[in-house]
Amino acid sequence: MNNVQNTTNKVINDAAATTQEVADKTLTAAGAAMDTASDRLGAARARATEAIDHLAGRAQQYARVGIDKATDARDYAKRSLQNAGDATSSYVEEQPLKSIAIAAGVGAATAALLMMLRGRDR
Repeated sequence: MNNVQNTTNKVINDAAATTQEVADKTLTAAGAAMDTASDRLGAARARATEAIDHLAGRAQQYARVGIDKATDARDYAKRSLQNAGDATSSYVEEQPLKSIAIAAGVGAATAALLMMLRGRDR
């Protein structure tokens, strides 16, 4: 019986050693897989950060261009209004009677239009 017991113990010990070996290899493989996943995640995070920084820079650039265009449009409108005002002032100074007649005609036409529109509402 001693021989059977020795054989049984040897089989059990061999099975335990093989199981331990498989567990160690599995643990090593899992660690390597986690390291690889971690490396890939870090690389993906770096690429995402880079892309976000690039997009933020482009957005700022577009915002600057938009602000510049709005400023240019404001300046152009300001100059245009100033030129129109200057031209009107010059015309009024050169042609005061015509200016009064034109203003009276525009006022009368506006009043007539308003009276006509009010009549339709009733």
